[in-house]
Amino acid sequence: MSTTTAPELANLDVSDLGLWKDGPPHEVFSQLRDADGLHWSDLGDFEHETGFWSVVRYEDIAAVGRDHETFSSQRSITLVNKLAWDGSPDPIDLGQHMMICQDPPRHDRLKALVQRAFTPKRSLQHAERMREIINLVYDRALEQKPDGRLDLVQDVGVHVPSMVIGDMLGVPREDAEQLVDWTNRTTAFEDPRMVADLGEVMRALEEFVPYVDRMVEDRRAHPTDDLTTALVQAQVDDEHLAHEEIVMFFFLLMVAGNDSTRAVFTSGMKNLLEDPEQMEIVSSGAVPLEQVVEEFVRYNPAFAYMRRTATRDTELAGARVRQGDKLAMWYVSGNRDESVFERPQRFDVRRRPNPHQGFSGGGRHFCLGAGLARLELKLWIEETLRRFPDLALAGDGERVSSTFLNQYREIPVALHGHAA
Repeated sequence: MSTTTAPELANLDVSDLGLWKDGPPHEVFSQLRDADGLHWSDLGDFEHETGFWSVVRYEDIAAVGRDHETFSSQRSITLVNKLAWDGSPDPIDLGQHMMICQDPPRHDRLKALVQRAFTPKRSLQHAERMREIINLVYDRALEQKPDGRLDLVQDVGVHVPSMVIGDMLGVPREDAEQLVDWTNRTTAFEDPRMVADLGEVMRALEEFVPYVDRMVEDRRAHPTDDLTTALVQAQVDDEHLAHEEIVMFFFLLMVAGNDSTRAVFTSGMKNLLEDPEQMEIVSSGAVPLEQVVEEFVRYNPAFAYMRRTATRDTELAGARVRQGDKLAMWYVSGNRDESVFERPQRFDVRRRPNPHQGFSGGGRHFCLGAGLARLELKLWIEETLRRFPDLALAGDGERVSSTFLNQYREIPVALHGHAA
């Protein structure tokens, strides 16, 4: 491999979870941005896998994201090609049916099937239902914990976005929690507290797929106006989607609608609660909430990276990239690139402009639900601060152990103040 990074970084494995125990290793990424070329890591935690290039600078991330002909999304968006090396069924094989793991032109045709449901105008039609869900979740949490001391992630964060996207898909609200469990067990495969072994990922899918199978068959027989019906009735190139494509499209929408908004909201609220000056700016209305949302997303992108695979030999940032090489587009690094953002390590809701890469680095894979997520986050911040102006942290947060998921597992809070 041809690397041009500094000698002291040469043996560094960016995927080493030891670097991530307190969140993304921002000091490491700062060093990598300052170094020449790209950095190569061996992906030491997965002995059967080849290593990967770290793409850490804003402009390089954007270049990779825009060039789908040279840098493909096929096979996997994570750094591993397989989770099952023993010949057993592999969940990554199922992932091939997801839009996020495909390139144009099929990616574009699949995205067009549901794009209308996620336009800013259509998203506004869900505003009151979002408010209702946010307040319903807080009411239920207070019924179970009347003193208001709860976990912002587990008691609130996991429920709001799953109900919002669940409603759009036509999932009964009482089933939303089960769907969250299934999706969490597939995406948090690096955290042994959430996924005891890699076989658990396939077991979760084996429980999830029959549930969606039943929904799909019901919508074929009894169409409604939900997204599941839209997927069943949709056609690409004059052909209906294959059953596996419908199931995995459903899965993708649940994961994206659940993981991303939950991660950004809970992390952003923790940032606010740790910084009285920033909280006062937001609470006083000194800046619009739309602007606050953008800083939430910049500072805490829900997914630390997305992977691409080189389709041919090429050169990027002075490094020779071979056909088949993996590249990690580190959004957590691009969003703190000093050449683009002033004082990028500072959480500042006054930041404007804010051209972050939290909804992807550009190109065809720009987040389908960005408009919906922005509205949901705005309303969630608004309702939280309206109802709980004395909200305070009540302990240290605990992070999910992952290089892919940039989120907390627990954030203890006191809704009525009196922090611990």
